[in-house]
Amino acid sequence: MRQKHNQISQKKASRVKFYSGYKNRQIPRSIVTGGKEHIITNIKEQKRILNSKTGEIFNQFVCQADKKTFIIKVPENQVKDKEVIYEKKNH
Repeated sequence: MRQKHNQISQKKASRVKFYSGYKNRQIPRSIVTGGKEHIITNIKEQKRILNSKTGEIFNQFVCQADKKTFIIKVPENQVKDKEVIYEKKNH
């Protein structure tokens, strides 16, 4: 069964705040959307994804924040403000 994901609109000025250690944008710490900051309490999954059409590599995080599940895709080339945020709908 396919799960539905809603992309959070970039018009709402959504962004991700990251912890940066020796590597930039290493671990997501919070998601800011609609003027509210959602603190990430758990990272359920982290993986690298290759887009076979474009050759781009993304880091994908499945995170828990405020009893919601978010999926964050960040380009590995570290282009700032190019992350994509989805809210995973649980049924």
